[in-house]
Amino acid sequence: MKKLAKELKKGDSLLIGGEKLSIEIIETSDIGKQGTQKVRLEAKKANGEKVVIIRPADYPFNVE
Repeated sequence: MKKLAKELKKGDSLLIGGEKLSIEIIETSDIGKQGTQKVRLEAKKANGEKVVIIRPADYPFNVE
């Protein structure tokens, strides 16, 4: 199932590069110079490694 970055919630599971990531923190920014809102995600891999992802608010993610 696909969800836009702006629709994600804490606790959602993402599939990126064949790995499952669990979202811990979500921050959204205001519209900037480029004219789009950005979403900053802090997610955790199964092995405990943290990953930071920054994407436009309308970017589609694969969600479990």
